Amino acid sequence: MKRRLRKIDCPVENNNGSPVIKDWVTKLSWKMQAVLIQGLREPDTHYCEHIKDVSRWMRSLVMKNADKGHTFMCTQRILLTEGLEHELNYCSMHFTTHFLYAIEIIKYKHPEKEVRRIASNYYRGVVVEICHFDIETEKSLDVRLSDVDKEEEEITECPAREDDPYLRGVNW
Repeated sequence: MKRRLRKIDCPVENNNGSPVIKDWVTKLSWKMQAVLIQGLREPDTHYCEHIKDVSRWMRSLVMKNADKGHTFMCTQRILLTEGLEHELNYCSMHFTTHFLYAIEIIKYKHPEKEVRRIASNYYRGVVVEICHFDIETEKSLDVRLSDVDKEEEEITECPAREDDPYLRGVNW
């Protein structure tokens, strides 16, 4: 089946030797930039129209558009729908966490209040309604993704509960 691409008005920005990443992203820690960029992908396993729409929206916030002839990114706002929930139910946890962390970084770090509000709605929808996780605070995110090297602590005991038969005796 041949797929038709939707034509969306996405302005192309002039290169002038500048990076494709938008300026606000370059002000983030390197770890945060890496996590954000990894979350811009779509699932490799199957076609997900709603996830694709949110990914395009995120790309438009993080990257400069290099080709207006394609729908690689767009600035249209897409609401969290049951379709997105259904698609994420069939994605790997690995993909879902990358997707989630990208939304989270936009939620806390994007310079525009309206974008942060929209991302916050997506984040809450994915974290609370779909994954049933607790919402991470901005401070916790900053600590987790800081570029500051922390002294490596040697872990000698498994931090899991000793009554967990799958983790009992695991050396970390």
